[in-house]
Amino acid sequence: MSLRPDLNLLIVFDAIMSERNLRLAAERLGRSQPAVSQSVGRLRDILGDALFEKTPKGVKPTPRAEALWLEIRDPLNVITQALTHSDFDPKTVEEEVTIGLAGDVHELAFAHLVSYIREQAPGLTLRVREVDHQSLWQDVGGGRVDLAVSVGAPPPKGLGASVLFEQPFVVLHRPDVLPPVSLKTYLKATHVAVGFREEEAGYTDQRLAAMGHSRQVIAWTPRFASIPDLVARTGALATMPAPIARLHAERFALGVAGLPFNLDPVPVRLCWHERRRTDRLNMWLREQVQIIVEKHMKR
Repeated sequence: MSLRPDLNLLIVFDAIMSERNLRLAAERLGRSQPAVSQSVGRLRDILGDALFEKTPKGVKPTPRAEALWLEIRDPLNVITQALTHSDFDPKTVEEEVTIGLAGDVHELAFAHLVSYIREQAPGLTLRVREVDHQSLWQDVGGGRVDLAVSVGAPPPKGLGASVLFEQPFVVLHRPDVLPPVSLKTYLKATHVAVGFREEEAGYTDQRLAAMGHSRQVIAWTPRFASIPDLVARTGALATMPAPIARLHAERFALGVAGLPFNLDPVPVRLCWHERRRTDRLNMWLREQVQIIVEKHMKR
């Protein structure tokens, strides 16, 4: 048996690492499961390691396999793109793709994205599923979305992401309400805020709590679109990501001011499942989403 390295073996290995299941890896590659098992056997001989251990749900990689994947996944992705991306024609696509978008991303970029994609891939239908930092990785990992854009923690194992940009925070206020010039005046004001699901304290409140402070929030909503009307009617302040705050200020004649205390910006991530990392449509769509989201959210 030849023990020479073989790129096809690494492609099989990459599929198994992404799927954690030989049957699913075989389906993804369009091969039989025995053929995939044979490739694993050859790679085991070359590397001198078992690579995978059977589990009730599939296979578990060994430490050697995990280390190898970290080394090859990015170079293999570059090679795959070079070999396959050039013959991909978006105008021939006839599919529906589900994209997970955070509420502010949806407001700022979705219509632009649909218009942009329509020109290049007229047969592609985009369906949006709302995600947030709590649901992001469950939706991506569970296959409920093909890709997603949201703030969130770094990806868990088996999922991929790239940071599009860092999103700072500002205060949205009614023009006749003076913006806070100090932490003291900020804390004395009333506030409206965006909150998700059972979240008791959002990012701003967690930061304030770490500083030993709290603020008076008179209304919580899961919708960014509700914030400008709340600000206009109540005179309360809204601490929001800068891109969506500036959009609301333009549309509803509101004011935008800086925060009187330090609140670190948060990363906006483009996210996908590793099983789709080299899928030609998903790769192409990620490129288009990055272009549009960065253009319309880096305000």
